[in-house]
Amino acid sequence: MRATRSTLAAWAVGLAVAVGVAGVAGVAGVAACKGEPGVSGCPSAEPQGKPIDARVMAFLSAARALHHEADLLEKSGATRSAIAPLERLVAMPAPAAVEVDEVLADTHARLAELRLALHAPGDLEVAAREVQAGLQRASAPTYFRGHLLEVEGLVEEARAAGLADAGHDGEAAAARSKAMDLLEEAVRVQQQVIEQALPADGG
Repeated sequence: MRATRSTLAAWAVGLAVAVGVAGVAGVAGVAACKGEPGVSGCPSAEPQGKPIDARVMAFLSAARALHHEADLLEKSGATRSAIAPLERLVAMPAPAAVEVDEVLADTHARLAELRLALHAPGDLEVAAREVQAGLQRASAPTYFRGHLLEVEGLVEEARAAGLADAGHDGEAAAARSKAMDLLEEAVRVQQQVIEQALPADGG
């Protein structure tokens, strides 16, 4: 699962950068952008369409590089070290753009997953905070919000397991119930995303 998630994050960031370059390039870039389904931030097909600005392109390019650094560290087994480049990313000054919010939301989700994988004292609380930071970047019903809710469900599942191991059965049951509610909410958000996309796909 980890490899799939990191690949997805790198692909999403790389695509956003490619879209920005296409916007600067002009009409040919617009045509290429429109050929990609579900691409957010594509420049307008009209001549007056405003291309993505240089600050956003620079941020997304830096994000791609930092995700690649995290990939390399994680693949080498240095899971805790893989957190550092992603923390650098979320601490960077961020220009206001939908693409930036999406990348940061996904990065917070990845940070939470890395913390969960460590199973160390305190990491569960940090994972929960990462999810909340990501949700602030993804308030609308998008894939990114749905994924963050899924990760929050996994955090509560891990919390339930720890409480059960400590003999706190009542609290463990409450955490399991919250985990189920969050996972169901994640499904509802993703179903909404799918349903919103269907008319365009059918057109």
